Amino acid sequence: MTLAVSGTVAAVTITDTVSNATTVPIMVTPAVTALILRRLQGRSIRTTIIESLRGTTRLSVAFAIGYPVVFIAAAAVIALGTGLGTFQPGVQNVVEQGPIYLFPLFVLVAGAITYGEELGWRGYLLPELTERVGAVAATALVGLVWALYHLPALYFGAQATGLGDPVTVAAIQMGAVFTAAAFPAAYSYFLSEGSVIPPVLFHLTWNILNPWVLGNVYTNVEGFVAGQVILVSGEGVIGLLLGLVTLAGFVALIRRQFDINGNGRSERKTSRGT
Repeated sequence: MTLAVSGTVAAVTITDTVSNATTVPIMVTPAVTALILRRLQGRSIRTTIIESLRGTTRLSVAFAIGYPVVFIAAAAVIALGTGLGTFQPGVQNVVEQGPIYLFPLFVLVAGAITYGEELGWRGYLLPELTERVGAVAATALVGLVWALYHLPALYFGAQATGLGDPVTVAAIQMGAVFTAAAFPAAYSYFLSEGSVIPPVLFHLTWNILNPWVLGNVYTNVEGFVAGQVILVSGEGVIGLLLGLVTLAGFVALIRRQFDINGNGRSERKTSRGT
């Protein structure tokens, strides 16, 4: 359902750029789907939402916010050090969403929309698959579907903005989503006690900082590090390569964390739902 909506919305709404008319419907669809499935499984919408907000830990929050900051900073250093990017001073990227005094409202709205996406991926699909195939395989499967879910917007967006060959752009970004984002986002979930808040914070921090610092692959707008966006972005070539470097480490961390508390969490969430 989410892939069908993603493809349809992107095809219909993307003309000259990727706007909120594309991203908002796509991002809330996973939550709607998850709530429908939970209801069919006999759990109320209210219970599903409340349970998704419980179990946040300090470590999960610290990682969810800190890791994207470190990753994006590392990507910026690599871009500048290799000459792929140059520093572009100015605040135009920070204020492109509107006046700076409206930034708290922007974060609040963006956080609510991001929750809509994460309730589906890490709040529903990840724990459901984890109970069946284990934490690492579940993370990989969710990452694969999540990457495919980005495909239509990237493909049609690249056509509209001239970012590059649409197939190549989509493949690079999907690879970056899988390696650089899916595994650490899942790890932030496993660091909690079943809360979707850490993945939301991870996703929100990434979505704010990556376009500002490294450029936006959806709109082909440069960030503070100017250069070919598909190369320097955290969702571009540099992000893909950095993600590959860290992938094995996150596989080990997810396996270890699940061994520590994963089974207990599954049992607790099942008992709360019955």
